[in-house]
Amino acid sequence: MGLCQRWQLLRLPGLQVCGLHTAAVPTLPHWLAERLGLFEELWAAQVKRLASMAQKEPRTIKISLPGGQKVDAVAWNTTPYQLAQKISSTLADTAVAAQVNGEFYDLERPLETDSDLRFLTFDSPEGKAVFWHSSTHVLGAAAEQFLGAVLCRGPSTERGFYHDFFLGKDRTIRGSELPALEQICQELAAAAKPFRRLEASQDQLRQLFKAEYARRGFSEVKTPTLFSTKLWEQSGHWEHYREDMFALQPPGSDRPASSRSDHPTRLPTDTLALKPMNCPAHCLMFAHRPRSWRELPLRLADFGALHRAEASGGLGGLTRLWCFQQDDAHIFCAPDQLEAEIRSCLDFLRSVYAVLGFSFHLALSTRPSGFLGDPCLWDQAEQVLQQALEEFGEPWDLNSGDGAFYGPKIDVHLHDALGRPHQCGTIQLDFQLPLRFDLQFKGSGVLNQPEQERDPVSTINRKKLIGQLIYREKISQAWWCMPVVPATQEAEAQQSLQAAGLASDLDADSGLTLSRKVRRAQLAHYNFQFVVGQKEQSKRTVNIRTRDNRQLGEWDLTEAVQRLVELQNTRVPNAEEVF
Repeated sequence: MGLCQRWQLLRLPGLQVCGLHTAAVPTLPHWLAERLGLFEELWAAQVKRLASMAQKEPRTIKISLPGGQKVDAVAWNTTPYQLAQKISSTLADTAVAAQVNGEFYDLERPLETDSDLRFLTFDSPEGKAVFWHSSTHVLGAAAEQFLGAVLCRGPSTERGFYHDFFLGKDRTIRGSELPALEQICQELAAAAKPFRRLEASQDQLRQLFKAEYARRGFSEVKTPTLFSTKLWEQSGHWEHYREDMFALQPPGSDRPASSRSDHPTRLPTDTLALKPMNCPAHCLMFAHRPRSWRELPLRLADFGALHRAEASGGLGGLTRLWCFQQDDAHIFCAPDQLEAEIRSCLDFLRSVYAVLGFSFHLALSTRPSGFLGDPCLWDQAEQVLQQALEEFGEPWDLNSGDGAFYGPKIDVHLHDALGRPHQCGTIQLDFQLPLRFDLQFKGSGVLNQPEQERDPVSTINRKKLIGQLIYREKISQAWWCMPVVPATQEAEAQQSLQAAGLASDLDADSGLTLSRKVRRAQLAHYNFQFVVGQKEQSKRTVNIRTRDNRQLGEWDLTEAVQRLVELQNTRVPNAEEVF
């Protein structure tokens, strides 16, 4: 692609916002403009936050360079590039990235704490990997704006890089488009556009997920939490799923509160049930007015709370709960659109999991013993899913008899840090609900029934997703998800932590010695423990320990809290090691 030249101002990969060949594309696609606008908004907030931290905390830190040399720097202010300039202009011009305490760093990213610093050039294997990976982002930016491409996988290789794109059904990059695409990449390289590293909160990432849904043609909807049990009877869930639903008895009823073992087959007409899934509500939304074939596929995304009365023995951690939220969506499409929609769902799955660093394994779950509907329809649906899996190119297994009662599904399995498998999402094909709700669309002068495809982004189940993020990182590294505990009867440390927005617990059990409190905190897997005895209390200091009993020494309380805020804001994966 002609990208072998070195870009002097190359930065570590990140989301890129830059002007491209606008003559070929006069206006940006609406989804891209929305995403870039959100990025600029989040970027401005990050710049403001970092500037405020640099102003409030002009702390001197020690930087160890290769060869044993040590230099002073200012936390949240000094960058690796500034230090490279002080060493030599040649190093500053040839470095493509830095390695700080073993972590890849953008040359313009401010240093935060005492660090071992190493500069990476194109001559090193790590520098080549950074350079080629950055090159994929240049190619991806060009493909998005020039071709309207959906970006898939874009890794570096030993000799360069490549990028997979999705351009829609039966569409590939034509040979005649390659020169223009290469020219745009060369213009980007010559302009030395910066790569920008953005850190976002969970709420901000949720916005990005919603933007990704919008980019793929989904409309966000909100549906009620309570529905009449008549709805669940019509959908078939009451017959097959009522043991896992919470039902609310009508006022004045003499029946006890609902439980898993206390669900009658029929309930009074005014009985309500908490929704365990969104599909019947989305069917009502589809059916509320006449639909034309021109509206299909209709893609609806719902981020609301769901409730399921799981057996107490099946509850566990963050992955199986009575109440949770999931990025849940449904696609209503014509039969001839089904294969393309499933392929798009699989691509959506791969792109989202790639961003989060997950590897996954797929399984096709087929007709169970208590299925609904015509066996011939089941056979057809299973063939469609199998064909999509084979074209997707990732390994998959056959899981006979484990499909949902209303249709077959593709299950997505992740593995945690202990190697345990977890089923984290599904792409389900439901051809029963369109029949049960008499869903129709008008096409070619006749009424037809659409297919309903459920959970197109592999049910990005937020409770399981966050759980897997923590379990994959072996919990101890996820400091920004975990609280701190001051193991003392003195509450000032806890008050300081809470004032800084840090979660904390106070062990004020007067029946335990200080050493017993420390041990209890370690067994409870608190990342950090603030130990305050009489000496520390008089000096307004804290002795800090980690969950693995590393003693970090005595710190001023204010400085210790500030340091934890730094680590939380930067989402470092090894907070206990770099504290």
